[in-house]
Amino acid sequence: MNDRRLVILFLTIFIDLLGFGVVIPILPNLAKMLAGQSSMPFNSDIAVGVVVGSFSLMQFLVAPIFGSLSDRIGRRPIILVSIIFNVIGYFLFGISGSFVALLSARLVSGFGSANIAAAQAYIVDITPPIDRAKRMGMIGAAFGLGFVFGPPIGGWLYNGGGEHDGIKWVGYFTAALCTINFVLAWFLLPESLKVNNVNRRKVLDTFKGMFKVWRIDIIGELFLINFIYITAFSMMYGSSSVLWKEKYDLSPAGIGNIFGFIGICGAIVQGGLIGFFEKKIGIRNMLIWGCPLIALGLLIIPLPLATDKTTFYVVQAFSIVLLSFGNGLMMPSINSMVSSNTPAASQGQILGLLQGIGSLARAAGPFLAMVLYHMFQGLPYFFGSAFMCIALCLTLMLSKTLRSKEEIQNPLKAKYTSVD
Repeated sequence: MNDRRLVILFLTIFIDLLGFGVVIPILPNLAKMLAGQSSMPFNSDIAVGVVVGSFSLMQFLVAPIFGSLSDRIGRRPIILVSIIFNVIGYFLFGISGSFVALLSARLVSGFGSANIAAAQAYIVDITPPIDRAKRMGMIGAAFGLGFVFGPPIGGWLYNGGGEHDGIKWVGYFTAALCTINFVLAWFLLPESLKVNNVNRRKVLDTFKGMFKVWRIDIIGELFLINFIYITAFSMMYGSSSVLWKEKYDLSPAGIGNIFGFIGICGAIVQGGLIGFFEKKIGIRNMLIWGCPLIALGLLIIPLPLATDKTTFYVVQAFSIVLLSFGNGLMMPSINSMVSSNTPAASQGQILGLLQGIGSLARAAGPFLAMVLYHMFQGLPYFFGSAFMCIALCLTLMLSKTLRSKEEIQNPLKAKYTSVD
């Protein structure tokens, strides 16, 4: 990344995902504990799904608006405002001492982290089509690195601070990182949109695209596959922390280390191997191969294969490698194909809708996972694996009509891609 803008953008996304990763080993079990101490009208397992999913639900509501606004007023102001909300959200997380306060903090942070669509559009603005898949993979690498460092740091900070101060250490540390991120972006991230979109949509009309985008050829199918895949994947991170603590008595630091390994694998695949896979097997095959890898990885997680912690870590490591490779193949291929079938004037809007649909899946996945977990610990992973089999069938059907970026030369693309 010899372009300074890409470096700052990568750092912005990385810190967003670092903050998300920091709370992963702590949030589900913390939410379950606080819900048990409150008078919530639902059981503590369901409460975990509510809190974990609330972050992504807010992203779902805000990301399409941010994406559309970035087409109108530019990418830079959207990114800067979102970082400010992240500072506030993580500060509130640090001082939260009740279930309601914790839920409020996650809602604010979800609002602030709805900037991925603007970041994706920024990359499109400054990247020629031939390099788009590789640079979209950069976002995946930032996700991966956020998981490399975030969960272990969160677990260590929480353990170091103890039961009373651990959450403060986590919240204040992440808020400080976001503050540094804001300063760097303010001074070093210029605007990438040279000409604002003359099509001035009303902000609330952006949500109409949620209903229309499914009818767009190729893009609609990709949105459905994306929704199913992210729902299945998020069922794992929404319930695994609780599973690992209750079944294997892992500490927050131990849970953080497992998620850190997920991040290492994801960063290797999405940061270093995307170009190789794109060249060797092509975008369509990347999408096809990702589905069974994720299905198998999810299926292995709850199986009673481990008789001790050493065997447990080996089994989980194998599952994580499968999940990371599958996720690393699917995420950039979907983003790239959606971008390739979208006209320049609608990049922010369509990518914002894609991010919004993904956020809805990340909200639904943890909630569904904990409902199933309350019935039986292994159900979230068995259902997630079945969902990926459905996604594979849809992908195989779509592959007959999909074409690679180099083959897409349709002068009427803008007409059929607009969701106005």
